[in-house]
Amino acid sequence: MDARLTFPPAPAACAALLLLFAAVPAHGQGEYFGEVRKTELFRIPIVVEDFGIELPAGISAIYDSRGERAEDVLAQDLLFTDAFLVMREPAGAGAPLGGRLDIRGLPVDQPIQARVRGRVEPGKGGARFELTLVEESSQAEIISCSYPAIPEGESEPDRWQMHLWADEVTRYLTGSPGCAATRIAFIREIQGGKELFLIDWDGHEEEAVTGFGSVIVAPAWHPAGHRLAFTTYHHGPPNLVALDLGTRRMITLSTGPTPTACAYSPDGRQVAFSTTAGGNAEIYVARADGSQPRRLTFDPGIDTAPSWSPSGDRLVFTSDRSGTPQLYIMDADGSNLVRLTFSGKWNDSPDWSPNGRWIAHVCSIEGKFDLALVGADGLSGGRLTEGGGCEDPRWAPDSRHLVFARQQGGLRNLWILDVDSGELRQLTGSRAQTYNPAWSPPAEQRLRASSATG
Repeated sequence: MDARLTFPPAPAACAALLLLFAAVPAHGQGEYFGEVRKTELFRIPIVVEDFGIELPAGISAIYDSRGERAEDVLAQDLLFTDAFLVMREPAGAGAPLGGRLDIRGLPVDQPIQARVRGRVEPGKGGARFELTLVEESSQAEIISCSYPAIPEGESEPDRWQMHLWADEVTRYLTGSPGCAATRIAFIREIQGGKELFLIDWDGHEEEAVTGFGSVIVAPAWHPAGHRLAFTTYHHGPPNLVALDLGTRRMITLSTGPTPTACAYSPDGRQVAFSTTAGGNAEIYVARADGSQPRRLTFDPGIDTAPSWSPSGDRLVFTSDRSGTPQLYIMDADGSNLVRLTFSGKWNDSPDWSPNGRWIAHVCSIEGKFDLALVGADGLSGGRLTEGGGCEDPRWAPDSRHLVFARQQGGLRNLWILDVDSGELRQLTGSRAQTYNPAWSPPAEQRLRASSATG
């Protein structure tokens, strides 16, 4: 169990917070009724052709260190958007006899809408990917891009180049921002400590960010994507800090008693968090550097887990002021506070979608903890998961996917949910406890994170 200042999803809380949570009612008291959302959706049929090679003889494909071809990475990215039926074909191939199968082996009975063509050719500074999205019926070029086949200073192709192109294709054909060029931060328990890690959205390129050998909880991304805030105990008492992934510089945002549950405002100028500085857990807002903190809530209950609306003018948070944890909304200055959830006796961990439509959260459903949606007007958006053990839902930039932690057999790992179809994909398969995910905004470059130990 992590030491967040929030309502624990497991019976045993960290010893430092036992007194704080002594008055919180036990799990399973509330019931939430509703069917799991599952919808049959139209997916755009698209072909990813083998890339042509215009390099010295003997080079027939570009592979990464895992032996994957660049076009296979791209096809997988498009598949993971849940917006496409993805097929792979040799360049110039006609329709196969007997029809087509997608890369999952499922039949495709709809006409192809578009295809991705590419070639690898010499260029100034080295080989480059020349990529084109083509409309199928007219064979007209829609968009095109050029990327280094092997980035400067690297010895092998960078998957990130294919992630960027997948996002371009997704954005053009669906109107939705892609998520392939994103990373997910999370906490993993290692040798008695809790460290911060990063992983690409496809489950590759996992790396440690910290090596404190202590406790870290509740990471949160700055909207610019270069900085992560989190609570750390590595200097003793808990501090809320922000780590710049590029410079490795770390600044302290708050040193009050048990500061946690940080969230940056959409413009990156403010940070909301919870702290017990006033004697019990309350919501505060400060400048992004932690200066000029202002208290927003004034209630004897536990107020925690703030999340900003996309417009930055409201906050949703969790409070047990009614006797059980429920979601509340207030203006960013603390005014106009209203209770949001009334179904069930346990609603926690809210996260507001980037498009503003839904707030994902954890709720008690028939004695188990699953994910659900609620609108800012209080109308239910339905239940998202079944089976229990779910916690910490966090939205992707496309407002369609959620990453969350799920406990199975006593072990927590990360999963990704397509909210529209209900399909699930496991992101991590570690044998160590893995939880507290936070989804980054898209980025042009993958920020590497050699472990911070200071």
